[in-house]
Amino acid sequence: MSSPWLAEFDITEQLVRQLLDEQFPEFAGKPLHLLGEGWDNAAWQIGDDWVFRFPRRQMGADLIASEFAVVPAIADRLTAAVACPRRIGQPTVDFPWPFGGYPLISGAELCQAAPAANQRLALAEELGDFLRSLHSVSAEEALQLGAPRDMLGRLDIERRSYQAREYLAKAAALRIIDSAACWEKLLDHLGPLCKPPGTDCLVHGDLYSRHLIVKSPEAASDGTGGDVARLAGIIDWGDLHAGDPSVDLACAWSLFDVAGRRRLFHRYGEVPEETRALSRLRAISHSSVCVVYGREGNLPALEQASKDALFWLLED
Repeated sequence: MSSPWLAEFDITEQLVRQLLDEQFPEFAGKPLHLLGEGWDNAAWQIGDDWVFRFPRRQMGADLIASEFAVVPAIADRLTAAVACPRRIGQPTVDFPWPFGGYPLISGAELCQAAPAANQRLALAEELGDFLRSLHSVSAEEALQLGAPRDMLGRLDIERRSYQAREYLAKAAALRIIDSAACWEKLLDHLGPLCKPPGTDCLVHGDLYSRHLIVKSPEAASDGTGGDVARLAGIIDWGDLHAGDPSVDLACAWSLFDVAGRRRLFHRYGEVPEETRALSRLRAISHSSVCVVYGREGNLPALEQASKDALFWLLED
């Protein structure tokens, strides 16, 4: 099994400095450091207030163009802050793709903050509100703005079920889990319940624990002295498309236990059972990939968050 997260282009500090000096001289001389790397992009923080994302492979470059077109047009309609491109860099002889600059959303990735399940209840409500506002953007409008359709089969039931089994087997071989049997049984149960995916609305497309930024505990007190996770913003919109809400609702299964999930669905609104089944199957697939990615990519916080997700997924 090949690793889909391997980069095609190395984003070095020297390259970042060169691109910024050439195209955005207002950032010349500002300190920079690597904020994080994902499958498709590397994110570098510039000074105290900006983040620049650079594609690491061709797929990332293809996806970022849609993000540049759509996010600025809908950002003000959403109930949470989003990473909105305010600077767009152009390809050069040394770097083949466009890249973007964004005002920094302060906080930590959810997987890094790692709040307990009972500290996520307010977050679940905020995320339900956010998804309701995002999914109110129709597929027709999304396509007009420049969003693609789902070209990656993110909700292809047969394909994602097979992918889940493949990566669950690898997770077991890596001793992350003891056995894949309980998730395979759940996949067998969910498959016949799932509806074929539609093209209904604008979706984020990759809503998981690295793309949710949460506020620091001292900034997110519940007023009783307890620390709670609160939503600071949503980042990395490269996978946005006109698609089925199930792809985003998968986060209800992968980020929350039963209590949190109920709060998210309550705030979001009515979700048909076939949509819940499809979102749950998507969450198994995505979490199984991410738990292996976390181990092989030396991302222990993501590995743990994805392992937690797999066990939350078994809860009805």
